Formats: sequence, structure tokens, C-alpha cells
Amino acid sequence: MDVSAVLQEQHERSAAVLRSPRSTKIFGIALVLWIASNVFVTGVAKITTWESTASYHRMANLCRWDCTWYASVIKPGYVSAPTTADGSTNWAFNPLFPITAYPLHKWLRLSLFGSLVLASKVELLLAIYAFILMFADEMKTTAQLVRAGSLVAFNPYVIYAHAGYAEPLYFALIALGFYFANRKRWILAGLAGGFASAARVVGAVFAAPYFVAWLRARGWRSDWSKRDLNGLIGLLLCPLGSALLMLYLYHHTGDALSLQHAHVAWGRDLANPFPALWWNLRETQWSRVWAIMMVAAWLTCGWLFKLRKPELAIYLALALSLTFLTPIVGYLGVARYIWWQPPFLYGIYRALRNSDAAWVLYIAFASGMAAFMVIGWFGGHNFVV
Repeated sequence: MDVSAVLQEQHERSAAVLRSPRSTKIFGIALVLWIASNVFVTGVAKITTWESTASYHRMANLCRWDCTWYASVIKPGYVSAPTTADGSTNWAFNPLFPITAYPLHKWLRLSLFGSLVLASKVELLLAIYAFILMFADEMKTTAQLVRAGSLVAFNPYVIYAHAGYAEPLYFALIALGFYFANRKRWILAGLAGGFASAARVVGAVFAAPYFVAWLRARGWRSDWSKRDLNGLIGLLLCPLGSALLMLYLYHHTGDALSLQHAHVAWGRDLANPFPALWWNLRETQWSRVWAIMMVAAWLTCGWLFKLRKPELAIYLALALSLTFLTPIVGYLGVARYIWWQPPFLYGIYRALRNSDAAWVLYIAFASGMAAFMVIGWFGGHNFVV
């Protein structure tokens, strides 16, 4: 079979779908929601400066914490050995997101921090569009499309989409992976998974739901003597981003697992997760909030199985496991690993779909939480890192 011909055929079929009138409508909705999200975050950031020492004069001011580490991936690049006393390095930060920001810095001459912030903002538009597209077949009205997109545009932790983080890029790629897998575009689904694994290490587990979707499409009792080259190529593509990064780090540092070792230096080591969960549930304030979010995310996995969405359930369970089995004291930063997962937001959509009252209450919570996170972002509080 001519692989190039297969790729060309899948490209033409997918391009036709993306050019359809409904797809154009979805993009228009995504664009409006994206503009609204930018106005919302910028407005709250400006207001924050009235009552605190926050400094917000331009986009680059949003680049903090992990954003500065992504900047170090662009300049000077991955270090060859740890340079800090605790061993933390930029090896823990996957390269795809800073690669997307590089042209903005190199060609448009934007500041390094400004390039990262703008890249994440643009990728938020793709994330909103991809999420609606992922299950648009289930939505019959414009209102339903808008509601689905607003789950991303007004995510309680939407600050990460406006502050130079990889979350929106990763989210968009996983949503596109599910979209293509649902349409049996196996090579494109595999490419989306491969790019996702280059954006965030957790993206590599997309291979598992991909395999399940492929088996369901073929039939559990299919004749395996009939080769499905498209499906096999797509499966091999899913972890390609992580594999290439490991190969690069092996030649650069001498350790193919340096990314994993960097996470250990950042405090993410394998441990018994249940004592950590119980400890956080017994604590007060943010530790308890994050622990409750973790419990809610695991319950969502069961909800997705009940909805007969095993691919989504499996992916969410595996993604949660990477955080659940490597708990940082106080579950610091766990929220963004939960709220920036397409299956989790899909579960919320299905739970709220038939209740206008519940939808209003959720949006009130989400937008209020999002505003509070922006304020905390400039206040230097650790509950947003």
C-alpha cells in the first residue's frame, strides 16, 4: 500500500469536513468565545492593578512560573546538566509549545515572554474549536455549541491559556485526536496524539484510547489476517513525540529518561497515592479543594463509562494516574491537570446538558473562579502555579 497516497486521501477527506458549513459555524462560535475570554482575562487583570501591587501593562506581564521555564527552552535551550542545588531543570518541559512560540519571537520580533503568552492565547482558539468539533455530532442547536465552547473559554483555570503555558495546545491536540479517531481517520488521530506527547508527557497515553477506538471500529472479533495499515501506522505515531524527545535528551544529556528524572527533582516521585489523598481531604482550604477535585475527576471516569464513552474514560483515568501516583504535598498544581483534560470537560457538559438551572450555576462558579485565579496569579499565590 502506498503510504503517501493514504495520507493524501485522509488529508483530503478531513479537509472537506473542516470546510463544511457546520465547521465554519463552529469556528465562528469559537472565535466569539475566544474574544470574550480574552476580554474577560484582560479586564480582570487590569482591575487587579487597582487594588493591589499587581503590574499589568502588556501581555508579557502574564508570563510567570512555568512560562519562564518554557522561555528557557527557547533560550538558551535544554541544559546538559542540572544547574540548581535541588536538581530542577527545564528537561521537565516538553518542546512543542515553545516551538510554536519561537516564530513569534524570531520573525515578528516579539519579546520572549510576549511570544509565549501570545502563542498560548492563539492556541486557546484552537482548543475551543477542537473541543466543540470533538463531539459536535451530539449537538443539534447553536446554544449547545456555545455552551460546549464556553466550558473551555471560561474554564475555572483559564488563566493558563493566557499566560504562556502548554495547556491549550495539549488540550486542542487531544480533542483533535478523539475527533479524528471517532471518524476512523487513524493516521490523523495518531499524528494528533504524537504531537500531544511532544506538548505534554501525559499525551503519550493517548495510544491506549486510540487502540480501544481502533478495536471497536474493527470489531472485537475481526479477522486479524486482514491488515489495517492505517490503524497500525496511527498507533505507532501516538507516542512519537515522546520517543523523539527521549532520543534527543539521550544524545544531549546521556540519559533518555532525564525528563522523568527532572519530574522527580520537581517533587513528583512515585508514592502510595491514598495516604496523600486522605491527608489532603482532612486538610483545610486549597488542599481539600484540590482533593475534592481529584475525587470528582475519578467519578467522572465512571460517568464516562456509563455514557458508553470508554475511550474518554480510559484516557482520563490514565492521565489522572500520572498525577495521582506522583502526589505533591498539598496537591499543589493538580487542578490544571484535571481541568485541562477534554474528557473531564465533556463529562461536565453531559451532566449539565439537560438543565438550564444547573448550567447557570456552573457558569457562575466557573467565571467567578477564573476571575479569582487571575487575581491570585498577580498576587503570587501558590494555588495557581
